[in-house]
Amino acid sequence: MNQNTPLSPLSPLFPRPPQHLQDVTHRVLSAAQLRARGVSAAQTSAQCLPGGSWQHLLPGVYLLHPEPPSGQERLHGALLYAGRPPVSSRRTPPEPSDAGFGEAMVTGLAALALYGFAAAPDLAALHRIDVLVPRTRRLRSTRF
Repeated sequence: MNQNTPLSPLSPLFPRPPQHLQDVTHRVLSAAQLRARGVSAAQTSAQCLPGGSWQHLLPGVYLLHPEPPSGQERLHGALLYAGRPPVSSRRTPPEPSDAGFGEAMVTGLAALALYGFAAAPDLAALHRIDVLVPRTRRLRSTRF
């Protein structure tokens, strides 16, 4: 494997059957989850170069395909970004099965859409996803 070898979700690093890839949790991963699966920071950066097969969705969150993110993928990415532990508490690498949301919670129109409120727009139509985080967290607002 060299820097030009694409790391698709079907590569040996992600030994899951294709039907399992329909789950959004395997299309959006945090940097810590990628490291726990054996993907180095250099490999991640190489995949996110222009024309690469991955995208940098939010700081520390990656979309493992080149297409625009779906509403579910944006929601999952926002929760991964907001729920990651602060640097001071990152002592051990997370388990690959760890959702990584921490204490983050979806609120606003995205929460209403998840609960199926008829008046709420579809997740894909939302321009903004609001997430509640503990007051001890210091996150900057960011856009997709």
